[in-house]
Amino acid sequence: MTTHERSKAPAVDGAVLIIDLLASSAFPLTLSEICEKTGLPAASGHRIINALLEHQMVALNTSRKKSYCIGAKIFQVASTIYSKQSIIPFFYPIAEILKNEIHRPIFLSVPIGNTVVVVSKLESSLNATFNLHIGQTMPLHSSASGKAILSMFNAKEQLNYLAGQKKTSSHFSELLPKIKADLERAKRLGYAVSQGDIGQYVSCIAAPILNLRNEPIAAISTAVSNEFLTHQEARDFSKKLIQAARQLSSRIV
Repeated sequence: MTTHERSKAPAVDGAVLIIDLLASSAFPLTLSEICEKTGLPAASGHRIINALLEHQMVALNTSRKKSYCIGAKIFQVASTIYSKQSIIPFFYPIAEILKNEIHRPIFLSVPIGNTVVVVSKLESSLNATFNLHIGQTMPLHSSASGKAILSMFNAKEQLNYLAGQKKTSSHFSELLPKIKADLERAKRLGYAVSQGDIGQYVSCIAAPILNLRNEPIAAISTAVSNEFLTHQEARDFSKKLIQAARQLSSRIV
């Protein structure tokens, strides 16, 4: 988060910076290391850390003196959110079959606000691991899963989303014609394709998962190296993805 992107609640900004840092760090960090990496003044960092400790959002680590790590409350919140994704238990058996058919990793993503978040995945042992991890968040319009979901929004919802993105990005208007074309194509074909959203030489293909009201509640996707992806292969992958998406949709109550 850059300075100009910060809100008018600096303590909240600081707390988010600290939590993000500790979540991504491979080892506990001292207060001085936290302040150095986040750019927070020492006094502010100290106040925020104490507040986070009180709420169990961070914890003192016993393996390194006066260092901090993610607290129990974070795991409790994450577990509660994860358990509400009732589609996840159905995802694994269907994704396992799909993975063995196409020999590619399989991902499950859900829409949260104006973003799409990866909530589960199955790696394929026959291919390199792609840089798409559980918890990864992307704007709806810039990923295959997001486009697959966004394409199933009604016209008013799509317009509201696109209008909101125009307000947050000065370059969004330039991208709008292509985004609209991608969404129309995804709606017509039943799947979306994106290139470069998780790596320069990676393409993703996704199909939406719908509830009984025909509303998108998730997307199932796979990733393919661009050098191996042809139009015919995209169609072949999409057929199996659409079939898996329909199987998951049939289990939504």
